[in-house]
Amino acid sequence: MPDRIEAGSFLILGALAARELSITNCNPCHFESLIELLTESGVQMKIGKSEIIVRGKKTRAQKTYGAVSVKTHEYPGFPTDLQAPMVVFLTQTKGESTIFETIFEGRLSYAEQLSRMGASIEALDMHRVRVKGETLLQGKVLESTDLRAGLAFVIAAIIAKGESVVHNVYNIDRGYENLDERLREVGVSIRRVAA
Repeated sequence: MPDRIEAGSFLILGALAARELSITNCNPCHFESLIELLTESGVQMKIGKSEIIVRGKKTRAQKTYGAVSVKTHEYPGFPTDLQAPMVVFLTQTKGESTIFETIFEGRLSYAEQLSRMGASIEALDMHRVRVKGETLLQGKVLESTDLRAGLAFVIAAIIAKGESVVHNVYNIDRGYENLDERLREVGVSIRRVAA
């Protein structure tokens, strides 16, 4: 069965950093809530039965995406496991967005590190944050506290100005096989270094 979280994460990355990115061997029906939000924001996609082609900001005459608000929910709602990468996406939209995490407490704690990169993120309470965009992110040294936040930091590092270092990549490795190799295959300048 295709991994909807991995496919959705690459869809967000493609919207932010690619001219065009094909996500294959996926089932777009499994993450329709993400597709709907990205479409509402202005992301251009071509959706097939088992493939999505996303055309990112680099190919668009209109260089900004619009703000959207996100509320996590059990399947088929917006996956809590995509809310960290989605917050990175929202830092690059024009306007004010909110994220409402309805499933887990403390799942938004990574936002403080994104703020250190230059993101404008305000904690409203332990379940909600407000993101104001569009902001230029700056490379930083980041600590991956969990699998999903770790991937969000990698996505943020890819679009940030300058170099970033993400520690505790073993957290990311638990959910994304050979991530650094696969990112290099699509043109990302990334390398794994010994601690």
